Amino acid sequence: MALRSLAEFLIFPACVLALGAFASFGPSLDPAARLGLPAESNPSILLGAGVVVGYALVALLERRFPYRAEWNRSHGDLRTDVLHLVFTGAAGQILYRTVVGAGAVAAAGFLSARFGGGLWPLHWPAVAQLGLALCVAELGHYAFHRLSHENGLVWRLHATHHSAPRLYWLNATRFHVIDLFFLIACQTLPLVLLGADTRALLSYALFTSVYGQLQHANVRLRTGPLDWIFSTPGLHRWHHSRDPREGNRNYGAVLSCWDLLFRSFFRPRGREFSGPVGIGALPRFPDGYIGQQLAPFRWQRIRAANAVAADAAPAAEPARL
Repeated sequence: MALRSLAEFLIFPACVLALGAFASFGPSLDPAARLGLPAESNPSILLGAGVVVGYALVALLERRFPYRAEWNRSHGDLRTDVLHLVFTGAAGQILYRTVVGAGAVAAAGFLSARFGGGLWPLHWPAVAQLGLALCVAELGHYAFHRLSHENGLVWRLHATHHSAPRLYWLNATRFHVIDLFFLIACQTLPLVLLGADTRALLSYALFTSVYGQLQHANVRLRTGPLDWIFSTPGLHRWHHSRDPREGNRNYGAVLSCWDLLFRSFFRPRGREFSGPVGIGALPRFPDGYIGQQLAPFRWQRIRAANAVAADAAPAAEPARL
């Protein structure tokens, strides 16, 4: 029992330190050379290795230290979440590169010429650049994420993420493709425009590609004062609450700094999240992958179908609607 309690204290900081070390020093590695591949393959290899190892570790921790045992059992959502894992992230990235990528690089070049050099501190140590990248990207994430909870039209995109009937590591990739596109753009564009180089962008990608799974993990952790720095799993569970007074809080993807600054931080003293997750006003939200991607365009039909549900009272509808 004592060993288990100690593990609950150590798991989160150990994972964050390991992620930080990998993200800071991984871009200097050259696994492509060992595999006889061109150097351009290094980012894909590093991201792939991080995802495989990181996702597997979080999944194993869920089995060993579950926060809720029932969340380790499928709620009829596993197939849908696997499809999100396989297709949604790739589609969001492709959409970002197609629509924004080239323009962002051109704009960054213009700003660099205008100000006589990039604004990004390329001379900083890798760890410091990673910390800065997280802070800057988090502001973009926070702004769009909060908008998606407070604006009815944008909420139609974001509702897919909150439709999850339980919280576990695969929830981190449950998104509408367009919602994910905007999140990627809001996070990445500020870094590109400030002149962050390929190494800094890769470092940020390596850290965040796994942290989302940790944040959604069904793992019992004791994070204590780290909640004031990181958007921990304990904080993020409140964000998935059906109660809008709890769910419209804790918008951070990695850090808590912007929630603290803009007073959306929620951490009730002496109480852990114990309620149901999901969308209280839309219990009959589509549970299939295609249905979730089509949901923003069938919104009135979805609301009409939910109007007959016993627990679809207007008072339960999130304040953003």
